[in-house]
Amino acid sequence: MITLTKAHVFKYKSIEDSSSVEIGKDVTVLVGKNESGKTAFLEALHKALPLETAKFNFVFDYPRKDYVRYKSQHDAGSFAKVVELTFCIEKDLAAKINNEVFHGTQVIQPSHAFRRTTTYGSGSSIDLDLDLPKAIAALKIPLENIEHTDAIFGHEKSLEDVLAKIEAKQLPVDSTLAGFAKEWRGRAAKSANGLDLIAWHVWSIYLSNPLPCFLYFDDYRLLEGKINLDALNQRKVNSQLTDADKTALGLFELAGIDLNELMSEEGYENSKAKLEAIGLTITQQVFEYWTQNKELAVEFDIKTDQMDAPPFNKGRNLYIRVKNLRHGVTVPFDQRSKGFIWFFSFMVWFSAVESRVGTSKELILLLDEPGLSLHALAQSDFLAYIDKLSESRQIIYTTHSPFMVESGRLERVRVVEDRPTEGTTVTGELQGSSEESLFPLQAALGYSIAQNLFIAKKNVLVEGPADLLLLQHMSALLEQGGKNGLAEGVFVPVGGLDKLATFIALLGASKLKMVVLHDRAAAPHQNLEKLIHQKMIEHKRVLNFSMFRTPNNQETDIEDLFPEALYVEAFNAAYAKELAGTTLAVADLGQHPRIIERISQWLKGKDITLLKDGGFNHYRVAQALLPRLTAAALSPADIGRFEMLFARVNSALGKGESREI
Repeated sequence: MITLTKAHVFKYKSIEDSSSVEIGKDVTVLVGKNESGKTAFLEALHKALPLETAKFNFVFDYPRKDYVRYKSQHDAGSFAKVVELTFCIEKDLAAKINNEVFHGTQVIQPSHAFRRTTTYGSGSSIDLDLDLPKAIAALKIPLENIEHTDAIFGHEKSLEDVLAKIEAKQLPVDSTLAGFAKEWRGRAAKSANGLDLIAWHVWSIYLSNPLPCFLYFDDYRLLEGKINLDALNQRKVNSQLTDADKTALGLFELAGIDLNELMSEEGYENSKAKLEAIGLTITQQVFEYWTQNKELAVEFDIKTDQMDAPPFNKGRNLYIRVKNLRHGVTVPFDQRSKGFIWFFSFMVWFSAVESRVGTSKELILLLDEPGLSLHALAQSDFLAYIDKLSESRQIIYTTHSPFMVESGRLERVRVVEDRPTEGTTVTGELQGSSEESLFPLQAALGYSIAQNLFIAKKNVLVEGPADLLLLQHMSALLEQGGKNGLAEGVFVPVGGLDKLATFIALLGASKLKMVVLHDRAAAPHQNLEKLIHQKMIEHKRVLNFSMFRTPNNQETDIEDLFPEALYVEAFNAAYAKELAGTTLAVADLGQHPRIIERISQWLKGKDITLLKDGGFNHYRVAQALLPRLTAAALSPADIGRFEMLFARVNSALGKGESREI
């Protein structure tokens, strides 16, 4: 009903002026390096409108370099503003206000904005702009046919003036106009925040209660694996609960069990039933989203242990254990991975808070570095949970993990930087941001690109981009001539044979079919032989270019499958400027089986340096070769070699459907 649209923080710790930060209707992601001020921004928002008790303390929160100058001002009762929040009134609530207050007149527009400003004195003020002449005219509607109405309302620009005119008439107390004035004067007695009477009425009756509150979660709220119930109850009675205690109590609330019930002496069956109820409830909730290991269950037990260290040696202890269903063993909760502990604690905490405050209460969730200890895939699980939560509430979280940034939703991202002269700033404009701040976004995009590179279920791994270029061209050329090129899949350049193992592992883990098509060297490549021996790839799926050359089993690159004259012509064209009039002829080539090596030897003999380390750029020549590779320029034998090559590749890949993405 009410949505936060902007947040502006002033003079809070490292923040001088954050700038006005656009807040998304669902999720907003604050990205920045460590110590950039991300946590400070969240803390300031939380203290401005907390669900629980949290207040500004200028001694700790005001920027230290300006503290002395501000202290006297603060002590005199002149409090500096610290957070300005801008909200908008959504369509349904706007319609309700217009119908109930303004008799159907659209005084409050859909997405009508108002601001709430909080100061270091923990006071707040509301700025709600209304079209007052229009509002007053709307209030006049039910009074139209009453004597004096036109004269009283006239063209007054404030309701105060209207009420003063009514009171000056000294009308009978039971008259409609007198009743109107009395009703609004009653509201005036309660007015505050510097609002006019109408704006105050709209704020106090329709906006103040549904105004969202901030709910803040960080690592201090992690659940402990062993809880002494007597000590917990004592801290509860003394109002000394820690953040971990609140999460523990949330656990009991979520399962519908009271702390006093757990502490009471009762029969075995009753006690066991309650503990199993907790375990089943929590397991079902958590493992709906935790996909890293589904064969886990959460179990609870209560017992005394006089041999334990204080305070666990007195009274009853609640033990939280996680059972591995595959192996049939349990371990203490706090001995599981930190990522699982965090995920579990967060879900218990939030579900309990949500249950306690009621689902009708609007909450804005603030998460400081969520899932930092989670594996990349577990962070994806958590993002799925965040997306689910964001269907009914706004979420703002900080991160520097690329896996917590969805590359398809970069409009959610705001960059946080601590600049030398400006302090912490937050912006949605990526241009001008530092390389360190943008790194998580670059990494997220890089991961997305890598994922989208493997867009087919079938992949042909080649060594470099020149191979990719030439094979794609020849496949298209064959298809234009009514012959078969690559039937399915894509060519994937891996950057050399040494990187094949990594690519094969990545593709194999994704259950994708692959074929290796590589250059043939003088001796078999050891890494390839090792991959075949380890059965990471079948021997029939490892092909080399010499298989399609006569005689075969000689050193061969893809360039050796084309007519020498065409390749030499392409080389001369590609390097015409560098060669400066020197021209390579086919007759100048030596006897080496690889044309690339023969050209490199010719360059060395001519003392021509095209690359610092010798040789030349194969991709550059491949680009010049493409327009020369036409059906007219290639012989039937040339075409036949590639027809045979693609037949072998298609056979090795087998039949199948393209991968959906």
